[in-house]
Amino acid sequence: MSDGATHLDDGGSAIAKLSAEDRAEWLSALAILAPAALPQGSVWLSASHEEFAAALAEATANGARAIVLAGRAQTALRREALDAGAFDFLTTGKIDPAELAARLRLLQTGAALPADLALSERTLRIDGAEHELSEREAGIMALLIEAKGRFVTHDVLLSLWGEHASDLQYLRVAIRQLRRRIEPEPDLPRYLLSEAAIGYRLAPGIAPITA
Repeated sequence: MSDGATHLDDGGSAIAKLSAEDRAEWLSALAILAPAALPQGSVWLSASHEEFAAALAEATANGARAIVLAGRAQTALRREALDAGAFDFLTTGKIDPAELAARLRLLQTGAALPADLALSERTLRIDGAEHELSEREAGIMALLIEAKGRFVTHDVLLSLWGEHASDLQYLRVAIRQLRRRIEPEPDLPRYLLSEAAIGYRLAPGIAPITA
């Protein structure tokens, strides 16, 4: 598989080591975003690249922010990437370039959380409203807030359950309860977003497009 390595500018603000397929989508996103808007000092890797594991290990060892591009079908690789120290991953494969550009912008600006989000002990403030959470719900929100919009894996979240940390159903029930508390439309979540077989992340709260 061809290596799409490239420096975006003379300062090396980002280095892409991508498969040909991922690089095409990535460049489409760059047509929307200026290169200066990309996260600085990041290493871009394709999960499908033949040198992916070695490149990720090198990036994390050097303290770089490794951002992995992977298709939805590559669930195991995405999960392994996060466990191995990847900063974040972006889903590719038949994705709207504008959506990819938006995710890139969030990574750079850090504006991946609702502007008024705050957690004080077990009181969560979001979208101008306050919600009293259970101790475990507060624990989940604390981990998600700390991640600043990046994914938190199921395993990390399930660690809150101690001896029941292997039962994903406990987490699903807790997330469902949290959505009922804080989401304007729990069946169309805009804050608590999931990625199948990976985990959950917080989003800015943009209303979902239903049409």
